[in-house]
Amino acid sequence: MGNNLYLIASGGNPNYGDELIVASWLRFLASVRPDASVWLDCPQPGTASALFAGIHPGFHATNTLWRTCAEAPDQSAQGVWDHVGHIVAHGGTPMYDVGLLALGKADSIHLLGGGYVNGVWPDHVGLVAGMSAAEKLSGSRLVASGLGLMPLPENAEQLRKAFSDFSAVSVRDDASADFLELDAGLDDVFLGLPRELGRGRNSQVVQSRAKDVMLCIQSDMTDEPTFARLRDKLRAVVERSLANGLSVGYVEAIPGSDRRMFDALEGLIPEENFVPFTHVWNDGLPVRRGQHWYTSRFHPHMVAAAAGAKGVAIGILDDYYDIKHRSLLNLGSGWAYASTKDDAALPEPSGSPDFEDTALRLASLKRTEALSLYPVS
Repeated sequence: MGNNLYLIASGGNPNYGDELIVASWLRFLASVRPDASVWLDCPQPGTASALFAGIHPGFHATNTLWRTCAEAPDQSAQGVWDHVGHIVAHGGTPMYDVGLLALGKADSIHLLGGGYVNGVWPDHVGLVAGMSAAEKLSGSRLVASGLGLMPLPENAEQLRKAFSDFSAVSVRDDASADFLELDAGLDDVFLGLPRELGRGRNSQVVQSRAKDVMLCIQSDMTDEPTFARLRDKLRAVVERSLANGLSVGYVEAIPGSDRRMFDALEGLIPEENFVPFTHVWNDGLPVRRGQHWYTSRFHPHMVAAAAGAKGVAIGILDDYYDIKHRSLLNLGSGWAYASTKDDAALPEPSGSPDFEDTALRLASLKRTEALSLYPVS
């Protein structure tokens, strides 16, 4: 494999999980391909340049394929697929051609993990169309890792056929695995999990933020009645925790969006116990053994459970978040699961004493997968 590497990911927005995926791969590539030119194609290359500065010496950020998807005249899955494929294959405008030069020089094109290529965002299938078109022109090696493809887009069969031409594909949940007739693999954050756990455990600042009870709740991808119902359930949790003398903290995985629930709880959690995204990104997720977590976010579920915390995974959107969280439950996180559909109180947090060791074993398996994609030269 050559040293012109092209990565595609939903990075730079920012979002704790998506950014951790990118950073994990960049750190890995810095160890096995330090001399490589590494292009990251992502929605927000400016923010990505700041988030990932210094991780890999050959790092560059662009939004070539993401922009091509967003600017397709027909935003249906099929419409974007056809538009992006045509632009990559034929070019014809400097608005795209300058960025396409880097794509055309790539020895490999890697679709990084996450749940962003599916029916929730049908236009994102254009990323795969662009990869396929680039491979036909330049012979680039196509790989994908840690994907979540549920719910499927309308052009699912076209997507399945495209992935069949990739050199390697892995997915993180059973439903996606069944769709592609693969064994279920692992989320890409497992690649960077040991480092993420280590920096939190070794930091007094992070440990001081790791309260007895932690919340991380999103306001995106849900409606107002569901948000209000969940607010009332969480208020009961926080009031009970405080009455029992427990400290309560709140983590923001997506700036602004995740702050809404903190504000909706109307001062129950002290402002000084709010951990903004910038602190999480710079210092680490405030996790430790013995905590109780309530989170709708997938990657805080993973990292907190791997640190020995018990928790409740809250499925904010059926057929999407339930699949994500259940992939971790199937791996043995031991957490309770709650849907936002009904009025029942949230269950008591639960966990597994074995998941700390299990998570590190899974991280080792993920590194083995990474080395198969990028052998040490």
